[in-house]
Amino acid sequence: MLKFYFAILIIGVSQSSFAEDFKCKVISSVKLENNGRISSTNTVAVNELGKEFTVNRLTGIMSGSGFVNNMSGVAPTVFNYIKSEGNSYSAITIYKPNYTIDFLEIKEFVEGSEKPFLYRGAWGELVTGLCEYY
Repeated sequence: MLKFYFAILIIGVSQSSFAEDFKCKVISSVKLENNGRISSTNTVAVNELGKEFTVNRLTGIMSGSGFVNNMSGVAPTVFNYIKSEGNSYSAITIYKPNYTIDFLEIKEFVEGSEKPFLYRGAWGELVTGLCEYY
């Protein structure tokens, strides 16, 4: 029985090295307009300012405040979900047949508790802000 508890402890410790999810807050938001210009006054861009969402580290799925990167049941592909020096956490979702893309990058290597993020949504929005582990 002692071996069983020890095994559970080891599994828990090994998963804790990458199990922290992210809580993120939008600081800046713009949208690519049909004329090729970036607008910060577009309704989509304005509505995203100050919103918060979470990111599941293992799945890459964003949730909360209307942020979704798994439309139509398409799951993101996660890169670098294990914390490491000098690497960013990133998740990419590719929606077929149009091949539109959601891209999320969180710069985990930045010193301090707040990590900058960049999110480029499939509909042309570009959102930046800060994430923390939670």
